[in-house]
Amino acid sequence: MIPIWRWILLPATALMLKRQKGVWRNGTLHLDSDKLRFEQARLVKSAQGAPGWSIPLGDIAGISFTPGTLSERLELSTKDTQVRFMTVRAEQFVQRLKAAVAAA
Repeated sequence: MIPIWRWILLPATALMLKRQKGVWRNGTLHLDSDKLRFEQARLVKSAQGAPGWSIPLGDIAGISFTPGTLSERLELSTKDTQVRFMTVRAEQFVQRLKAAVAAA
């Protein structure tokens, strides 16, 4: 028997993936002195792609932060690509990131 919460969670997750246009991975952003690192959560390893990556701060050309009702969207652009993050309560992190990119 499938628990009731799964009947609610699975359609909601599918709808969110469709609305956000892509596959999202759970993880943590780390701001180092010279780079921004993404580390995928250990419990949720995806078969697609590597579990983590990094961008040198000097390669970040643009930072866009859009607040939302339950989450925010952080978009980073480099000369080669654009990366989107869905975040929660990340205003202070984004301010530190902008300052670090400006100093790089």
